[in-house]
Amino acid sequence: MKKTIITLLVVAAFFAGSDKVNAGWFGASFGTEPSVTLFGQTLTVPLPSVVLGAEAGTSVRGSISSGGARVSLPFIRVGVRSPKLTVGVKGAKVSVTTSGVHKASDSKKRAVASKKRAASKKSKK
Repeated sequence: MKKTIITLLVVAAFFAGSDKVNAGWFGASFGTEPSVTLFGQTLTVPLPSVVLGAEAGTSVRGSISSGGARVSLPFIRVGVRSPKLTVGVKGAKVSVTTSGVHKASDSKKRAVASKKRAASKKSKK
C-alpha cells in the first residue's frame, strides 16, 4: 500500500512539474487546451472561460451550439467549448466533435485557406 501511494505521488509530481509529456502513444499536454493521449488516440478538453465584472455584461443570455455553450448573467459570463477526440493512425487521423467528424488536419488547412482568400480579396481592392 505504501509503495502504491509513493508511486502515485511521484507520477503526480512528474505531471505537475512538466508542461508537456509525450512519448508518441502516451502523453499529456497542459495549457489552454489540456489533452491526454492513450495508445495514440488524443482527447482534448478545452478549459472553460469565465468573465467577471462589467465586461461580462448586465443582461441574461444563453446559447448552445455544436461548438459549445455560453451562459451570461449580470456581471458573470461562462463559456464551455465541446471536447474533441482524435482517433486513427499516423496519416489517417480523424477528429470527432459535437460538430461532426473531420480529418484531423482540416482545421489547420481551413485556417490557411481563409488567410489566402482574405489576402487575395485585399490584393484585388
